[in-house]
Amino acid sequence: MYKVLKRIFRSKLCQWLFARLHPNFGVGIANYWSRHSRIAGENNEERKSVEQEWLVVYSRELLQTNFYDYLVFGHRHLPLDIQLNNKSRYINLGEWVNYNSYAVFDGEQLTLQYFEK
Repeated sequence: MYKVLKRIFRSKLCQWLFARLHPNFGVGIANYWSRHSRIAGENNEERKSVEQEWLVVYSRELLQTNFYDYLVFGHRHLPLDIQLNNKSRYINLGEWVNYNSYAVFDGEQLTLQYFEK
């Protein structure tokens, strides 16, 4: 299904037609698709333990040969702040649709924060 949708979304004709929609309608469609795809995968993502999270495993492997204060990722959609060892942390920024999460670096510390209205 992914390849079919990718072909549709990359189609010049579909892109041209989408551009003709009023922005309120177009953004509404985009938000619906975005939420729908995230909800479908959400249960699987949140049930994983920290030890099974593949980016955490990857980060720990990197730390065996190099030192990093922070390993920051942003495509997993779950906001995570995990202490990997005494000096290194894994930060996943999460996403804006469900968690309203973001990171702030003050020059010394990186913190995961949440926007509240």
